[in-house]
Order: sequence, then C-alpha cells, then structure tokens
Amino acid sequence: MEEIHFLDDIWVGKDDLKVSVFDLSVARGYGIFDFLRTYGNKPFRLAEHIDRLFISAKLLDIAVPKSKEEIEKIVYEGIEKNAFKETAIKIIVTGGISIDSITPGKPSFIVTFTKAPEYPQDYYTKGVKIITLPFTRFLPEVKSLDYFAAVVGMKKAASLGAKEVLYIDEEQRITECTRNNIFFVKNNSLVTPAEKGILKGITRKVVLEAAKKVSINVTEREITLDELPFFQEAFNTASTVEVLPVVTIDDTAIGDGAVGPVTKKIMKAFRDITSDRG
Repeated sequence: MEEIHFLDDIWVGKDDLKVSVFDLSVARGYGIFDFLRTYGNKPFRLAEHIDRLFISAKLLDIAVPKSKEEIEKIVYEGIEKNAFKETAIKIIVTGGISIDSITPGKPSFIVTFTKAPEYPQDYYTKGVKIITLPFTRFLPEVKSLDYFAAVVGMKKAASLGAKEVLYIDEEQRITECTRNNIFFVKNNSLVTPAEKGILKGITRKVVLEAAKKVSINVTEREITLDELPFFQEAFNTASTVEVLPVVTIDDTAIGDGAVGPVTKKIMKAFRDITSDRG
C-alpha cells in the first residue's frame, strides 16, 4: 500500500511529495517541524505537539498556514488513510521559496505519515551506548529543520557502535541528545538537565509525570560531564525510542553497565500512561 501524505492543500503519494529547491528548507535548512506517534493508532499528546509547533513558528517568525484545528483534522485523516498498525506523524512548515536565497517566502505545509519505527528488543533489555559531542544549539527551544550537527554526529556514533549523540556545551554541561532528552539516576532519584537550553520534549514531560505516579523524585538542574561516573543509571526519552536505557557514554560505563531498576520502573510507568493514551 502506498503511503499517503499531505502537501499544502492536497493528499499526495510519496513520489509527489515535493518542494522547490529554492525553498529555504532546502537551501538553508530554515523551517520547523514536530513529530509524534500513535498508540492504539490514536495520536499521542497531539494538542501538545501542535502547540509546540506554533511556539517554534513564533520564535522563528514563520506563519503556519493551517490553524490548530485544521492540523488536528489532517492528522486524524492521514492516520485513517494510511491504516498502519501504528503511525509516525511529522508536521513540517518550510521557510518558503525565497527571492534571494535568504528572505523567507510563503511556507509549504507538509504532514507525513509513515509506519511507526520499531527498535530491537535488546536495546531495551541490555541498553545502548551513546557518545558525546561539543555543540550548542541555536534557539534550542525551536524544533528546527537544521540538523547538521545531528547528521554529522550520528555518522560518528555509528562508526563507534553507538546509537545516539549527547551534546555538551562550552562549559562542559550536558544538554540533550540529537533527537532525545536525557535522564540520569542517582540514589534512586532522577536527575535531568533543566529546561533552559534544551528542547522541551513531550516525552520528557510524560516521563516526569510517570516519575510522579511511581513516587520517584526528580531534580532538574545543570549537569556537568565530570558527573558521569557518579550516576547509577541513564536513559533517553523521545517519541521514537520512548524510554531507552543508556549503559555507556563514550568509554564510561553508567553504574554497573546494565539496565537498572529505576529505569525499568519508569519504562513500565511510561507504558501504563501510553496504554491509557495519556
């Protein structure tokens, strides 16, 4: 069955999902997006993802061509049209065709619908390795199409057998991963970077809710690279990977190098929330 996507005002097949090479999303990486998935083939936290899209648009002064209500309707229609078991949904607003390769034009509005990704089970039972990369995102609260550092970093990660990249700023502070937020466990409590300087992840927010449900304390604060040997557990959070245990960062084993009990408790609490559709 052919994937069906939304482009501006019409439904199109994959081969007809096109934007101009003069669009600033292509020419300069200027544009925004948001990403979510379904559970029970119902979009999870859709309103929050749409709200975040409009926050990104406001910060970059991009006019979203559709209203929140129109976007919600398109998302539900696309899920039904594609009929995947579970669906991954990406909402994109481009910078538009530019007259001088720098001035934004009329944005294109795109919503893609693909089969929700599935990761090997041993990622969750054994955990994964990630690596660090010095990088500070411009306007980190914007979910931008500019993923230059992520692409370069993930190529390096793959060559080292790692599954993600953890960004470190110029002060050696841990911020976030290329597509994920990060949590650590210390003394049976969660520690995660404060929201200043990172993307406000929707899955991160759900994990904070999950921690509260199972009475696990959370501290949001600055975390520096030299703290890594003192954490007992770590995990990433994102719509794609959900709650993904991290057992090694660079050459440092986190705790005993295995998926720990607090992580397992959070994973279960997260599954309970998504089973209830949050």
